Amino acid sequence: MIDLIEKGIETALKPYIGTVKDAMAYSINSNGKRTRPKMLLTLLDDLNVDVNMGVNAAVALEMIHTYSLVHDDLPAMDNDDFRRHKPTNHKVYGENMAILAGDGLLTASMNEVLNSKLKPEVILSLVEILSRNAGAQGMILGQEIDIQNNFNNFEDLTMSYQLKTGCLFASAFEMAVVIADRSDLQSTMRDLAYRIGIAFQYQDDILEIENGFELMGKSGESDSLKDKKTIVSFLGIEEANKLTISMFNDFSKELQAYPKLKQLLIELLNRKF
Repeated sequence: MIDLIEKGIETALKPYIGTVKDAMAYSINSNGKRTRPKMLLTLLDDLNVDVNMGVNAAVALEMIHTYSLVHDDLPAMDNDDFRRHKPTNHKVYGENMAILAGDGLLTASMNEVLNSKLKPEVILSLVEILSRNAGAQGMILGQEIDIQNNFNNFEDLTMSYQLKTGCLFASAFEMAVVIADRSDLQSTMRDLAYRIGIAFQYQDDILEIENGFELMGKSGESDSLKDKKTIVSFLGIEEANKLTISMFNDFSKELQAYPKLKQLLIELLNRKF
């Protein structure tokens, strides 16, 4: 499955030229876990649908995720020097090219969906799902809340995680069920994806403290040093771990009918970065 994703990304980048293409390729090919596209294709597999039908959508999703990271790392945002053990995009190509690379990946993602060999009405639904979840009522709103770092309580933090991480997870699940002609599952899978995204972000907060730069490959200045509120600052490391593990255990129970997706979630629970 990972080979399909990598081949799809390689094919998708071929039409582009110049330094912007180099900058786009630098970030999207920087040892990412491909979590979101794997979720999409794995759910398709569990629904007994040819995974090749979802490759374009999976690549588009990874493009949007990568663009968000490129822009997150910029000095005006999180101001990070490293991502996945490599210098961040703006450190290599400059801020101007990093901005354009992010813009390029975002617009290329929509073109990638349009290139899908699917029915026009399915493609239209996929574009709606991506734009809704990645836009100013989804991921971007979550990033806004994250930048403001104005979490008065644990519920505010959780809402930001649902938006900035859960919404792209929701894109993966929603697009899979639409491609599979199982729109009856869309609402249920969207809700599940939101909760998985929250737990995944909780896990990131914990791993940053437990494993640091050596394994995480992100900037050495942790969120705690930036005085940024996380699940650990609200609950402490022990309770944060308990809650996250409990959530993943609940997901496993809900995914009994989707064994391959369940296995992917188990792998995510055991990740080290």
